[in-house]
Amino acid sequence: MRRLAFVVGAAALVLGVGALTFSSGPSVEALPSVKRSSFEVTAAELQRHARVILVTLDGARWQDVLDQPGALRSTSEPPAMPKTLELVRQNGVALAARTSSAIPLSLPGYQALATGRQTPCTDNDCERVALETVAEALSRRLPAGSNTVAVFASWARLAFAATARDGAVLVDAPPRGPPHPGSPPWEDARWDTETADRALAYWRTERPRFMHLALLDMDEFAHRRDVAGTLAALHAADDVISRLVDEVKALPAAERRLTTILVTADHGRGPGRLWPAHGAYAASRDIFLLAIGDAVVGGEQPVEQVDVRPTIERLFGLSVEAGEGHAIGAIVGSLPAS
Repeated sequence: MRRLAFVVGAAALVLGVGALTFSSGPSVEALPSVKRSSFEVTAAELQRHARVILVTLDGARWQDVLDQPGALRSTSEPPAMPKTLELVRQNGVALAARTSSAIPLSLPGYQALATGRQTPCTDNDCERVALETVAEALSRRLPAGSNTVAVFASWARLAFAATARDGAVLVDAPPRGPPHPGSPPWEDARWDTETADRALAYWRTERPRFMHLALLDMDEFAHRRDVAGTLAALHAADDVISRLVDEVKALPAAERRLTTILVTADHGRGPGRLWPAHGAYAASRDIFLLAIGDAVVGGEQPVEQVDVRPTIERLFGLSVEAGEGHAIGAIVGSLPAS
């Protein structure tokens, strides 16, 4: 896999330029980065003050999120996620990534993200994950009294990836079942607007240390070949990410500088005209990983879904306890760990 791009601090990320190739996923040359001299912090400070918000965009195509050639939008339309792109340019990193699940489908992808491992799951009807997830591990390992974690999802079956057992982690997801009045026209779901509103309300009252916000609408519209609906869902997700950044800016300085927002996907989509589908196509393994925040360092290593959990653990100053991650330095660099 080739590098997408990286930035450090206020370094610029080159997006939407012409000299690009896409035979093996996203690739773009970065401008020389302005590296920060150091990021002085201890593991103890991270464990006391760090926060991480993970946003997953179900089935979002890297071409649309990063506004690359092949994006669904017409040349007369704005990018699908302009606010997020600008946030990355200002203070973040954008990396090419690959799925780690055996099959690039939703539940296998979410289980790989949550556990840091490829699980036996190969379809969307798998049993609940058996391994401890990152949310459960953070609830157990962070200092007592400051270890609130929560998962908010638009898709009911994400609960089968969020936790291995009931207990310490709040999982707010819709019930399983067919569409009903007021719900989306697809089963096991609620609208992203409701999920995002619930997550933001919880953030403002509880200030969780870790929150996973799992959005869905873009995947469902894409399966219906609804270009306008897919782009509208991405625009809405862009607004949500911008609102989350505004919430982070309101934190006390000691917490704000140690809060990171990660954005990724459970899977990609098929090539060219096959974009509404995934699973059977190698191209649907190509995804992205964005990180926004002062603790972001940047790097060039290939990234996979299994790298997300150990990256989150290191952002909290914790040693990597489980998982197959091999490229956590791509984002966290040399952040200390206990």
